[in-house]
Amino acid sequence: MKKVSLMIIICYAAIYLVWGSTYFFIKIAVETIPPFYIIGFRFLFGGSLFLIISLITGRLKPLPKITEILSSILLGTLLLIGGNGLITIAEKEVDSYLVALIIASTPFIVAFFNRFIFRIRISIIRIIGILIGVSGVGLLLYDGHSLASSLKPEIIMVIGGLLSWGFATSLGHRMEVPRENFVNSGIQMLFVGVVSIIGVSISHPPLAEIYRYFSLRSLIGVLYLAVVGSLAFGAYNYLISHEPSIRIVSYSFVNPIIAVLLGFFIGDEKAVPFLIVGLPFILCGLFLMLYGGHVLNYIKKKKSS
Repeated sequence: MKKVSLMIIICYAAIYLVWGSTYFFIKIAVETIPPFYIIGFRFLFGGSLFLIISLITGRLKPLPKITEILSSILLGTLLLIGGNGLITIAEKEVDSYLVALIIASTPFIVAFFNRFIFRIRISIIRIIGILIGVSGVGLLLYDGHSLASSLKPEIIMVIGGLLSWGFATSLGHRMEVPRENFVNSGIQMLFVGVVSIIGVSISHPPLAEIYRYFSLRSLIGVLYLAVVGSLAFGAYNYLISHEPSIRIVSYSFVNPIIAVLLGFFIGDEKAVPFLIVGLPFILCGLFLMLYGGHVLNYIKKKKSS
């Protein structure tokens, strides 16, 4: 039990700290490298690494069932193509910190899917948190003229990625996947990596013709995503299997802060007009969404005692 608890702590630390930085590294990677080459390299490496480790350490015995493999492929498609893929494409135009702030609303999306797929009740305090948080996202996107004019195609891609990621997070907690986390993550990443490389080789010039245009800065970004980002993704999958989904997405408090700091001080990104108002709204909404019920219960116990 202690080992499991320690592993959970390590996994939370990984997704808290690493994922806040991945938005910045995606941004520098797409400067000179086509997005789906990035996705292909990143997850082909990560998936191969995880499955090789699984083979060496005996985690592939017994082999996963067909249904488990198909579940992993479905989740990988939703998380890494529908979620990460759309976000990677969008970051060609959208600042990394803004993407991170929009994705910070993942808990609201998870709660939505939990309610309508699994009929999990949402308390009033959580509904209030959702409304406040979504209002904060709306403020971030508002360009001073109209919300409709703010919804450019790349912003819609980010929102689409958010929905796909949130749906997979909610669904993954109930799906039958390989028991070994390394195997589950490896199947997901390897499948997405192979599909992305095949797809980009058909739709883009051959790698041999364009690799010379890849900057060292972009290559460092891909390397960071492939190695460090893949390990964090493995940690995320571990938590999906061992922790409540609504608790997992608590990383949304930390990721935006790291992303904003990296974007402003290293990436030289510019603040949107209503950042100062929108960010507190999102964080306040997240707090009420995740912990509002606990606070109310604590107050009630204090009063009754």
